[in-house]
Amino acid sequence: MKKVILSCCILMAFASCGNKNTNVIPMGSEAPPIEDNVVDKSQDKDSADPELITERVNAIYTAVAEAYPEINDITPANDQLDDAYCTAEWNTLVSMVNSKSAENMGRESFFDSDYWIMAREWEKITISDLKVDVKDRTHANAFFTLHNLGSHTKVQIELLFERGEWLIGNFIDETHKRNWKKSMLQYLEEKSKESEKESANDGIIEYEVP
Repeated sequence: MKKVILSCCILMAFASCGNKNTNVIPMGSEAPPIEDNVVDKSQDKDSADPELITERVNAIYTAVAEAYPEINDITPANDQLDDAYCTAEWNTLVSMVNSKSAENMGRESFFDSDYWIMAREWEKITISDLKVDVKDRTHANAFFTLHNLGSHTKVQIELLFERGEWLIGNFIDETHKRNWKKSMLQYLEEKSKESEKESANDGIIEYEVP
């Protein structure tokens, strides 16, 4: 009889220890929901994934097509495209070039065509044959053919990962051999030299000796 009692006591002791850290839910109460670990799959994507960059470029030029409607009498707000899809350096360069051009009182304009569409006029804008070349986690190039008014221009854009997104740092018209960033830098350098020359000549009066 003592052995039976002792066995019961041991079993009860084990049961007590087993339930020591268990949260007992009263009958009639609902168990709390089990929270799944929600994983943001977008964080798993590598920012330098060519697929992701391809999607980004397609999205940018979808916005370009919307900004340049087929009716040419509506002037597109390409400065908004610049703000949304171009690097800080690019926007600074464009601003500096526009300021220098304004000093010429409209006698000349650097932007004789539009780098977004590689032309002065436009109709339906589309791109094709898009390919991406990833240099590293923050630099990549995209190559495509831009279709506008029956022309098919080979374009290269230089991309920089900035502010958590891929942005355009330069436009290159490979068909007409124009590197827009390089052209802007050369233009600003030339205008700077002209300004220095004009400043050096200030106060000098030329006259003929009899």
